[in-house]
Amino acid sequence: MRFALARPLLCDDAMSMPRPICALIVTVAIGCSPGSPTEIDPFVQSGKADGLPDRLRKLDDHKLHVDEPSDLAFANGKLYTVSDAHSKIYEIDDDGDVKDEIDIQGNDLEAIAVDDDGEFLVADESRAKIWHIDGDGNRHDPIEVEDAEDGNSGIEGLTFTEDGHLLVGKEKDPSRIIELDRHGVQLANDKVHFSSDLSALTYNPDDKHVYALSDEEHSLYRLDSHWDVDTAWKLPIKHPEGVAFDGSIVYIASDSEERLYLFELD
Repeated sequence: MRFALARPLLCDDAMSMPRPICALIVTVAIGCSPGSPTEIDPFVQSGKADGLPDRLRKLDDHKLHVDEPSDLAFANGKLYTVSDAHSKIYEIDDDGDVKDEIDIQGNDLEAIAVDDDGEFLVADESRAKIWHIDGDGNRHDPIEVEDAEDGNSGIEGLTFTEDGHLLVGKEKDPSRIIELDRHGVQLANDKVHFSSDLSALTYNPDDKHVYALSDEEHSLYRLDSHWDVDTAWKLPIKHPEGVAFDGSIVYIASDSEERLYLFELD
């Protein structure tokens, strides 16, 4: 039901038009904006990517009714974002509308994840601290992340892997992927060489790969277990700052555009 609204609204506006013209308007409207590709082939693809989906197909985009959305997380059938303009967690739908919100304490919120117990983890970038947040917005059990305290170049991404480890993405100077166990103990701390920055991380349970997003390079990267790139795509999006998967559907949020983009990976 992701696109049920677009067709009736357009055809209602075009009731006086012949049916073929109305259908043409609908077809154009649910595609991409002028000059934006509907299908995106990878600009990097290694032999390790054989057999994996390698084409992004744009499905839709909508105004995201959240100021400065800075990350996305999908869990238990729901899509969430945080804003670095407000101290809130937002539940949003595919149309970019806010369905619910939770007030939390914190500033400069730049990353969100959801653990196996359904609790949120939210990162305070400027303090290199990750807070557990319960359903009422109460924060507890902070995690201090070594090598991530870097003012406005600190934590930008959070995601859990299949084994329950937490991956932390440090934005730049240099970009890093830091791996923590279930107790917050650091297991690995690796510099990123494939991009000048990291703006988000997510784990895709369908193909069991971690994906990284770059704001500065407008790119989405699928990584292998050594954080090397096996596939990469250039995105027609300004300042992509959040990414999450729901099966083959890829959600990407733009900070500056305040838009939610939907792609399919096939």
